[in-house]
Amino acid sequence: MYKNNHAFTLIEILIVIIIILVITGLIFSVLSKVREKSNQAVCMSNMGQLFKCLVQYTIENDGYLPLDDNSGPCNGEVWFKAVDRYIITDILPENQTEISTKERLMLVKQDPAVFKTISQDKKDNTRSIKMNTQLAKGTTCRRMIDSIRFPSKTVLLFDGRVNNTTVASKYDGSYPSVAQRHSKGANILFADGHVERVQNGDGDSDEGWPNEHADQGIIWDPDQ
Repeated sequence: MYKNNHAFTLIEILIVIIIILVITGLIFSVLSKVREKSNQAVCMSNMGQLFKCLVQYTIENDGYLPLDDNSGPCNGEVWFKAVDRYIITDILPENQTEISTKERLMLVKQDPAVFKTISQDKKDNTRSIKMNTQLAKGTTCRRMIDSIRFPSKTVLLFDGRVNNTTVASKYDGSYPSVAQRHSKGANILFADGHVERVQNGDGDSDEGWPNEHADQGIIWDPDQ
């Protein structure tokens, strides 16, 4: 009886290995894109929840938004802390009781995928989501939400940079503080409550937007 003793050649083995590596690379690429889409969706959902909290704040404060930052001469609550009581009452994650209330608040007030990469000693001074500082300028401490003329184009909250310690610690900022971390784009919450992923330029820079991106009709200064 004829017996086939043919063994794999080195070239055949290398071809099989290359095919396996290519397939593995494709799988990891797909999984990476799915994970990024999921992270982007969570961040956008968080911004939507934060908008509801800010609206509740305005209802209880004569239509005024909270302060964008706490470094100026104005008295009042900074937005990052003002939303806490509304998050705790309505949307605090209940399925993670193994972590503290403070940590659960951060799951809503921060971009979770980015915040978990921040070292523990820097987390208390990092804000991965920031408020538009141009909403209230000069001697105007707070902005009435109804005074924003074009809410569907005016930035309220946005993905903020965390690659610079000084910028990361700010509760507020403007277009130079934008982080395009979601598929080379940034999640933007506009003053009418809708959230969009917006890309400015090629999305490769980690140093903020080079301009206000007004060619897409985006407004930072509502008084212009």
